[in-house]
Amino acid sequence: MEITLLVDLAVIILAGTVMGCLAKTLKQPVIVSYLLAGLVIGPLGFRLIANTADIMLFSELGVAFLLFAVGIETDIAKMVRLKGTIIGGAMLQVFLTAGIVFGIMQAFAMPFMESVYLGLILAFSSTVIVVKILTSRNEVSTLHGRLIIGFAVVQDALAVLLLPVLARPETIMQLNVAATFFLSIFSLFAMAYLLNRHVLPKVLRYFANTAELFYLIIVSVCFLFISLSVFFDFSIAVGAFIGGISLSSLPYNVEASSKIRGLRDFFSTIFFVSLGMQIGLGFGNFPVVLLLIMLAVVYILNPLIYFLISLFAGYGGRIAFLIGMALGQASEFSFILASQALALGQMSQSAYSVALLVITVSMMTTPYLIENSNLVYNRLEHVLDNILSPAKRAYLRQRLRKLEKLPQKKDMKGHVVLVGAGVFGSGLISLLKSYGTFIVVDHNPHVVTDLIEKKQHAIYGSPDNDEVWEKVSLEKAGLLIITIPNIKEAVGLIRRAKKLNPKIVVFARAHYYGDALKLYESNADFVCMPHVIGSNVFLRKIADFMETGKLSAIVNLEEEYVQFLREKAKEEKKRLGF
Repeated sequence: MEITLLVDLAVIILAGTVMGCLAKTLKQPVIVSYLLAGLVIGPLGFRLIANTADIMLFSELGVAFLLFAVGIETDIAKMVRLKGTIIGGAMLQVFLTAGIVFGIMQAFAMPFMESVYLGLILAFSSTVIVVKILTSRNEVSTLHGRLIIGFAVVQDALAVLLLPVLARPETIMQLNVAATFFLSIFSLFAMAYLLNRHVLPKVLRYFANTAELFYLIIVSVCFLFISLSVFFDFSIAVGAFIGGISLSSLPYNVEASSKIRGLRDFFSTIFFVSLGMQIGLGFGNFPVVLLLIMLAVVYILNPLIYFLISLFAGYGGRIAFLIGMALGQASEFSFILASQALALGQMSQSAYSVALLVITVSMMTTPYLIENSNLVYNRLEHVLDNILSPAKRAYLRQRLRKLEKLPQKKDMKGHVVLVGAGVFGSGLISLLKSYGTFIVVDHNPHVVTDLIEKKQHAIYGSPDNDEVWEKVSLEKAGLLIITIPNIKEAVGLIRRAKKLNPKIVVFARAHYYGDALKLYESNADFVCMPHVIGSNVFLRKIADFMETGKLSAIVNLEEEYVQFLREKAKEEKKRLGF
C-alpha cells in the first residue's frame, strides 16, 4: 500500500515536471501544464495512478499550503483602504451570480441543494491562480492587482463561512448549532489575532537568525491551524488560510512566504495534477445546454459584473477590464465545494464531473486571458469612448484622478520621465529635483500617493497604457529613465518612445546580461547593471590596494559610507525587530 502510494506520487511529480519543462520551452503557463499532466496520467489518458483516494489527501494539503501562502501575502491593512469596493463588490457579485445560476438550475428542475452548490461553485474566483500569475508578472502591488486579490480574498472569506453551513443546512438554523458555528469561526480568528499580536513577533524575532527553526515555526503555524480546523469540523483549507493571515502583518511575512515556497510548490503541483486527473467525460443525463450556460457564467457574467462594479467605483475602463478578465475562472474553493457536495450526497456524479470540467478549463485559460487583457482593451477602448461623453468618462475615472499630479502642458517640453519609483528609482528622485521638470510614472498606487503628498509630479500607470504617455507628453520629453524589472515592458516602452520621439535619450536598468543586450538592441542609450558596476568597483579597489599597498587609495569615502550604513541598519533593525 505504502509502496503503491510512493509510486503514484512519483508518477504525479514526474508527469508535472516533464509537462512543466515542456510548457516552459514552449513559453506556456506552468499551471496549464500541470492540469494537462493530470489529464495524461488520469482516466482519460494512460491511467497510471492506482489509488486516487490517498492522492486526494496530498491534494488537500496542496490547497491548504496554497491558501496558507495566500494568507501570508494578504495585506489586510492595505485591503481595508479599499474596503468599500472590495467587500461590497465581492459580496454583490457572489450573491448575484449564485442567485442567477440557482434560478437557471431550478428552471431545469435540478435538485435544490445541487442548484445551490452549482451557483456558488460558479460564483467564486481563484485567489491562488491570480496571485500566482500576478506575482510572476510583478503586478501584485498595482491598483488592479490589489483590487483583484481583494475581491478574491473576500470571496475566500465567504467560502470559509459557507462551507460548514452547506454541510449542515438542515441544522444550522438551530440556535445551538449556529452558536457553535460562529463561536468556532471566532475562535480561529481570535487565535490568529493573539498569535499575531503577542506570540509570533517575539518567537520569530528570537529565532529569525536560525533558518531551520524559523522554517519549522512557520510550518508549525500552518499545521496548528489545520488541526484546529479539523477539530472544529471545517475544511483544512479554511484553517490554513486563517493561519497565513496570522503571519501577514508581521515584518517577517516576506521571509516566511519565501521559506515555504518549496513546500507550497511541491504540494500545489500534486493538487493541480490531481485536479487534471479528475476530468472526465461521463456527464450522464446532465443537460449540455447547462454546461454551456455554466461556461458563459464564468467567462462572461462574472467578468461583466466585476467590470461594471470597478467601472462605477471610479477606477476607469482599463483597470475595470483587467479586473474582469483576471477573475474569469472558478476557484480552488469551487473544487472544495464540489468535493464536499459529492461526499455528502448533495450533488450527483454527473453534476460533479461537469463542475470539475468548468473549474479546470477556466483555470487553464486564465493565464492567457490575463496576458492578453491589455492588448484586448487597447482595441476596445475607442468603443467605450464613443459610448460615453467626456463628463461621464471623467466621472468613471474619479479614483484615478487622485493618483495624478502633472505639470502644466507648457512646462512639459524637454522634461524627464522616470518610470518606476522602487528602491532604485526612488534614489534618483532627489537628484532629478535639481534638473527642472520631471514626472514619475509608477504602477504602485501607494508610491504615487506618497509622491503627490510630497508635491512631486507623479501619475499612476503601466508601460502598456497609451493614455499615460499622452498625459506625460512623452513625445516632447528630453530624457526617459526606466528602472522597472519587467524587461518585456521596458523594451516595448523604449520602442514606443523612440518612435514618438527619435531624439529622446533613454537610460535603463537591467539585471541580466541578456536583458541589457535586449535594451541596447531596442535603442536604449545607456543601460546600467548595478551589481556589475558594484562588482567592478570592488575589483578595482582590490587592484588599487594590491598595486599601491596603501589604504588611502580605497578609504576616501569610508566615513560617509559607514554613516550611511548606520542609518540604514537602524531602519532595518526597526523594520525587522532584530
